Amino acid sequence: MSDRPTLRTVAAKAGVSHQTVSRVVNGDPTVTGGIRDKVLSAMRLLDYRPSAGARALASGRTEVVGVVLPHNPGFAFSNDHLIRLVGGADQELAARGYGLLLSTREVPDEAASAHRRFTRRRQVDGLLVEAGVGGEALPALRSAGYPTVVIGYTDEDLHCVHPDDEGGAYAVTQHLLALGHRRIGVVNGPPENQLAMAARLRGLRRAFADARRAFPDDLMEHGDFTAPSGYEAAGRLMARTDPPTAIFAFNDGMAFGAMRRLREDGRALPADVSVAGFDDTAAAELVDPPLTSVSLHSVDVGRRAAQILLDLLDGRPPARHENVVPSTLRVRASTAPLHAAT
Repeated sequence: MSDRPTLRTVAAKAGVSHQTVSRVVNGDPTVTGGIRDKVLSAMRLLDYRPSAGARALASGRTEVVGVVLPHNPGFAFSNDHLIRLVGGADQELAARGYGLLLSTREVPDEAASAHRRFTRRRQVDGLLVEAGVGGEALPALRSAGYPTVVIGYTDEDLHCVHPDDEGGAYAVTQHLLALGHRRIGVVNGPPENQLAMAARLRGLRRAFADARRAFPDDLMEHGDFTAPSGYEAAGRLMARTDPPTAIFAFNDGMAFGAMRRLREDGRALPADVSVAGFDDTAAAELVDPPLTSVSLHSVDVGRRAAQILLDLLDGRPPARHENVVPSTLRVRASTAPLHAAT
C-alpha cells in the first residue's frame, strides 16, 4: 500500500473537506485566505504534490514556472540569499502542483534572451525574474506582456517583490548609534549593484539623520561581497587617522573578512571594534563572535513572489504592484556598547 499522501490525507491534516483541498490546489479564488493557508501548510508538512500532468492536460498549461537569475552560476549557487529565495519559490510552486525551470545568465542581454526563449517555446506559464545588478532585462519584460513577477526591484509596470533593504540598514545603524558608536565605518557593495545597495545606504543615512548626527562620509569603502574584499576594506578603514569604532558591512561575507582583518591586527571583537553584517547567512551564528546581521527572510520573499505569479496565472492580480517583505535585525555578540575610554 502506498504511503503517498492524498487529498483526503491533506484534508484531515488541515481540518477541512477534500473538496476544499481540491479547490485550493486548483487556485479557486473563493477560498478564504485563512483556509487556503491551512491547506497549503498541511500540503507542505505532508509533502503532498498534486498531479501536474493531470492538471496540465485539463488546463492547457505547462504547469512550470521559469526562474531567471541574472548572475554567473558560481555566484548564484553559492549565494545564501538566492538559494533560500529559490527554495521558498519552489515550496510554494510545488504546493500548487507546479515545477520550476531555472536559468542563470550573468550578462543582462543573456538574461533577457532566457526570458524570450522560455516564452517563445511555451516552456513555462510565467516567470520569476531576480533583478540582479540593475534590472537591465526589465524593458523586454515590460514589452512582452507575459505573466511576470520581478524580485528585488520596483517597477510601476510590473509586479514586484523585494525585501526591506532600507529598513534593515536603518535598524543596524540605529542599533550601533544606540550603543554609543558615532564613527561607523561602512563597507558598501560594488557600485554596479545599485538597487539593494542604494536602499541600504538610504537606510543608514536616515538613521543618522533621525539621530541628528552627520554620517562620517570619510568612512565609506567598497567591496565585492567577498570576504577578501571585506578584509581589505577593513584594513583601509582602520588605517584612517580617526578610525571607526564599528564597521557595518553590507553583506555577511564582507563582514567575515573584516572580522578576520581586525583580529589579525590585534583588535578584540567587539571590545575594540563592533562589526555588523547583512543577509543573516547560516554562517552568521557560527563565527566567533556570532555576527549581528539582518535577515531578509529570503524564503518568504521567494514564496510571496511565487504566490503573486500563481495568482496572476489564475486571473487574480494583486491590488498592489509593489510588495515589500519586512526584514529583521538579529542582534548577536559581535556588537557591543562603545567603552567610555574609547
